[in-house]
Amino acid sequence: MRIFVTHISPKDKIIEYGISISASNFNHNLIEGHCFDKVYSIYPGFVKGNLDKPDDNSFTAIYSKWRCKGRIKLYLARFIEQYQLFKIIPHGAKVWYYNLTTLNILLFLLIKLFKPSVQQNIIILDFTPTEIFHKIARHLINQMHGRISLSTFNKFNQHNLVCMPGVVPSQGNSHPTITTIKREFLLSGALKENIAMHSMLLDAFAEMPELTLHISGVLIDHKEKMMEYAEKFPNIHFHGKMPFDDFKALLSSVPFSLNTRKPSAPENLCNFPSKVIEAILYNRIIISTIHYPQLDGIDYFEVASDKETFKQDIRRIAAMDDTELLRYANQGGKAVERFSASRWNEVMTQIENAK
Repeated sequence: MRIFVTHISPKDKIIEYGISISASNFNHNLIEGHCFDKVYSIYPGFVKGNLDKPDDNSFTAIYSKWRCKGRIKLYLARFIEQYQLFKIIPHGAKVWYYNLTTLNILLFLLIKLFKPSVQQNIIILDFTPTEIFHKIARHLINQMHGRISLSTFNKFNQHNLVCMPGVVPSQGNSHPTITTIKREFLLSGALKENIAMHSMLLDAFAEMPELTLHISGVLIDHKEKMMEYAEKFPNIHFHGKMPFDDFKALLSSVPFSLNTRKPSAPENLCNFPSKVIEAILYNRIIISTIHYPQLDGIDYFEVASDKETFKQDIRRIAAMDDTELLRYANQGGKAVERFSASRWNEVMTQIENAK
């Protein structure tokens, strides 16, 4: 039996419960691809109170009543839930974790000590090597039977490790292709400076009025600046956190997808942005400030991360002929071939069967 231990909500509760949209899409793509026999969810620590819909027919939530009580019990609830889940997992099962955090580290240790016949594997995302907890977590991750990493970070145990930067649905690429190319650009996701460099983007596009910038996501940094620039500059549009169907419509209408992660930030060394895989699947043209070996064989633009050189790069791209630009578009089929849930299923089986 293959079991997935993750941290999701029903799809129709993602925004209400405050769950990450990109993490939810990643998880649900794997689950709907029939990669697991059983899926359990332990909610992030900020989810509390009586939920009207903690789970659905795709997964079972392990949700303690302690989440309805005071701050201390709310924090301890995650450990109660891990013990409850430990009792459920059968001997001889194959367990896959979505990251190693305080939401599952006790479960990992309990299984290691008391159910050694259970094979433990992990999918590594959102890893920051400089954080103290992650230094401890890396030691435990390297003890697991197998690993799937979204990055090429070389300090994970390389034995029985496969790099898979993302997952897309297995049913094929049915998203709109690009035929004509508007000079419009989209940045989406968590709007934190190290992840998005949106302050630089705002300054850059304010000085390129001939080009249009769309921004969608949760504002973490530079909130006042975002509102000011969206109001002041007609070529800058801030859409906020959008329902998924609305976001899909926006993504399908904007040809260029921006990945403007700060190259020097430690959290960008061990991660891969799911928005890039999503944009490739949607046949968008990728523009990235970071080079990704995981994308070898896929055509995308690499640009500078400082404002003046970034502007030069973007204007050079915008000035290209549509025929030339189309070489970088409509690569959704490559994403399905390389990153589908079916391919993930094959890789997980390979890892489980390895000695």
